[in-house]
Amino acid sequence: MKNIFIGCSALLATMAGFAQNPVIRDQFTADPTARVFDGKIYLYPSHDIPSPVDNLKEWFCMEDYHVFSSENLTDWIDHGVIVSQTSVPWVDSQSYSMWAPDCVKKGDNYYFYFPAAPKGERGFRVGVAVSENPSGPFWPMPRFIEGISGIDPCVLVDDDGSSYIYWSGMGLKGAKLKDNMMELDGEPVAIDNLPDGFKEGPFAFKRNGKYYFTFPWVKDKTETLAYAMSDAPLGPYEFKGLIMDESPTGCWTNHHSIVEYNNQWYLFYHHNDYSPSFDKNRSVRIDSLSFNPDGTIRKVTPTLRGVGVTDARSRIQIDRYSDISSKNAAIGYIDSNNYFAGWKTIMKRQGAWVKYNNVDFGTSPVASVTARVCAPSGGRLCVGIYNQRNKAVLAEINIPASTSWQNVTVPVTGNSVEGVHDLWVELKSGRNVEIDWAGFDALPWLEGAMKTGKYRNLFVEMGYRPDMVSAKLDSMYNALFHGPDRVYFEVGDSMAYISDLKNNDVRTEGMSYGMMIAAQLDKKDVFDRLWRWAKMYMQHNDGSDRDGYFAWSCKTDGTPNAHGSASDGELYFVTSLIFASNRWGNASGIDYLAEARNIIDASMLKTGKRHASPFINIETRLITFTPDKWGSRFTDPSYHIPVFYEIWAKWLNDGRSEFWQECADRSRAYLHSCVHPETGLTPDYSNYDGSLLNRGHIIGDAFRFDSWRVPLNIAIDYAWSCSDGKWQRDYADRVQKFFYEKGIDDYVDQYNVDGSDVEQILGAGGYTGLRHSTGLVATMAAVSIAANDGKSKEFVKRLWHSRHEPYEDGYFDAYYDGLLRLFSFMLLSGNYQIIE
Repeated sequence: MKNIFIGCSALLATMAGFAQNPVIRDQFTADPTARVFDGKIYLYPSHDIPSPVDNLKEWFCMEDYHVFSSENLTDWIDHGVIVSQTSVPWVDSQSYSMWAPDCVKKGDNYYFYFPAAPKGERGFRVGVAVSENPSGPFWPMPRFIEGISGIDPCVLVDDDGSSYIYWSGMGLKGAKLKDNMMELDGEPVAIDNLPDGFKEGPFAFKRNGKYYFTFPWVKDKTETLAYAMSDAPLGPYEFKGLIMDESPTGCWTNHHSIVEYNNQWYLFYHHNDYSPSFDKNRSVRIDSLSFNPDGTIRKVTPTLRGVGVTDARSRIQIDRYSDISSKNAAIGYIDSNNYFAGWKTIMKRQGAWVKYNNVDFGTSPVASVTARVCAPSGGRLCVGIYNQRNKAVLAEINIPASTSWQNVTVPVTGNSVEGVHDLWVELKSGRNVEIDWAGFDALPWLEGAMKTGKYRNLFVEMGYRPDMVSAKLDSMYNALFHGPDRVYFEVGDSMAYISDLKNNDVRTEGMSYGMMIAAQLDKKDVFDRLWRWAKMYMQHNDGSDRDGYFAWSCKTDGTPNAHGSASDGELYFVTSLIFASNRWGNASGIDYLAEARNIIDASMLKTGKRHASPFINIETRLITFTPDKWGSRFTDPSYHIPVFYEIWAKWLNDGRSEFWQECADRSRAYLHSCVHPETGLTPDYSNYDGSLLNRGHIIGDAFRFDSWRVPLNIAIDYAWSCSDGKWQRDYADRVQKFFYEKGIDDYVDQYNVDGSDVEQILGAGGYTGLRHSTGLVATMAAVSIAANDGKSKEFVKRLWHSRHEPYEDGYFDAYYDGLLRLFSFMLLSGNYQIIE
């Protein structure tokens, strides 16, 4: 049998934190089947697309399936395509008929059921793809299930392990499945005793010993959702009534699933929210569902608000309201040419209001509120909370007259508020005021600088003057590169090195860091000097296995201390060379891009070499600790900056763009696995699955010097890419909470990853002791760019007041502390950027 592999080649893209309907906001999704696996909810919808073929221009057109997952029904991760019409052997690859699917778990495998048009036949068949994980990869079986002609498969796995499949085709039908989940175990039976009229899309589930058979039913003009109940999986069923009425806007289809998650039942269904004039492009919605004491289902009224709790420190889409004034308020599309841009609330006259329920203000008081508004004649909004019929004003927003959208931020002047409350926004004066969203405090990125070209300056946001910030940056740079405690030393007319003074050597880490700083701050002479020194003294060019790599440590006269390489040096060399190429071009004496490609090409040719290997592990797509037989067996969390690979994919032009994008995705997933779930700490080294090495060495399993860089690196990835924004914001809050509780001015620089004290202290530069190290102070400030908690500003203040000077015990690491301090300040001031 030929195995056909469908992987998650798309990004692990996180949908921004919206709890409103529709829940997937960057593509059409329909026919949603929701399932709970391993504590997460997985969504398996069909995927409407604009038809590329003429015969489907006015009909349903679907070529593949994505799977999404969530832990809170608010933030959804798109795991990419899991099955497509071109990957299934029996499917007509030009049929565009991948209609409503389902997925269930039995034993250790996940079975994905889908209908499609077969080659050489009319109508539909149902196929199966199998995976060991709910998000894939899935392997489609070479043949469809014999005995099923129809669409909309649904599978119920009963308490005793027996399984039943249901579908629609010349009526609604069901049959028992064999244990292999791919063959019928008996003849199909019709599901009878249902009302007349068109029916499709069955979804069956079991609750309290009763079987529920639910289905779309055209009672009048468009589809309702209806249901029947039975004491047996294949009936006989007794019709009970409606779950949801017809669409008030005339969307002809509705297709659904019903699932219990965290002790609450939910109805997943679809509507044509993003395609108001063409109801063949649908979007998934969620609303709560409940039961009467006798087990019958209470009718669900569709809402815009949907489900879940919304973070106050997010862009709250108040157009997805829970209540709205009956007069002078309306909802419209922001852009009639791009419905995916979303909606706006239009307040026509004074007194118009909206209410948005379940907003979580957390445990720290909010300081400011921002609204994105457009008011040609100006106006004034009142923002408050609404609880038990009592309103409490938090702020009033005076909106300058403008025909353009603008973000208006004002302080919160009302009483401090914590916990979950309903948000209330009312127009106090003005006419035709349009509101896109409102949110509190510094709002998180929804898109990174790769898309927006924008960079935050947290210092300015906190009230520091721009000229003060610029002066502080210049002072930090000059202290590190030109002051009495500098680490940068020029050699002759054309070269320079950066020295780790406490170890009296030159390292690829410092050289590549220096090049990155020079590229960022537009200091070409400094960049070129460092590169020439690195190329002359550190880069191997002797025909050995290590050709193209760099000796990770040299004496200051260029004599190698070690011939092996450290992979983070190569990582930074390549990225800084790309930025140099983008900034200065390649015709001024150094072909920066060619040098970057040379490092990469040399690395990719080292598979199977005796003394060297690719510095990106080809199997795992993760960066190695060192590119050799020993160091390629594990990784270093502080080497992971996923967005660097996206830089390579965009500008390296080496024909490996898909490979580099996969490296970025794998790197982000790896960080999830190696970060401690409570403390946010990481070990200095780990296995590729994120687990500790457990080798009994002092270096490796604890949070020590290398690990200080992880908060900074995650902050860079957040600011530039934001592809994993929700997790990164949670990480930032988690790790800052740990250090804040240790004492923001007292925490030390070495811990076990569970937060306990280390038994052995790792020394550096002849000193052994625990310190409140400047390098860690800096990176803990850097991660504030992703943090939601108000305490993050306290970390930023500590960086602002940090100094480039010895500690009380005489220890002074001008090199490592100094570089991390400068990098972190650059990031927080908006001066660490993607150079295009």
